[in-house]
Amino acid sequence: MRKVLIVCAAALLAMPVVSVASTAEAQVLAGRNAARADRSPRVTREERLSNIRFEAEERLAEIEEQVAEIEAAVQAAGAPTAAQTRQLEQLASRKAREEREIARLTAALGE
Repeated sequence: MRKVLIVCAAALLAMPVVSVASTAEAQVLAGRNAARADRSPRVTREERLSNIRFEAEERLAEIEEQVAEIEAAVQAAGAPTAAQTRQLEQLASRKAREEREIARLTAALGE
């Protein structure tokens, strides 16, 4: 039993000393405003809404391109297939939704 205590005491004394910096020391080491300096500037509401509107306009352009491709394929074939008709209906509903979103964002921006 005595040998076990001696081995434990020797192990504890051989371990390196670890100290935890206090809050004041941590501020001095990191700099007073270090946490705030890393943050990017805040995006204004107008910038955020205009970014969302730009993305909606891009999606609308993609939808219109898809509609044009399908309509070109329909004209080449002469008559639309059931799948093409279904795709055109889905794209028309997506297009209407994107147009409503763009109108809502334009009204929110006051343009």
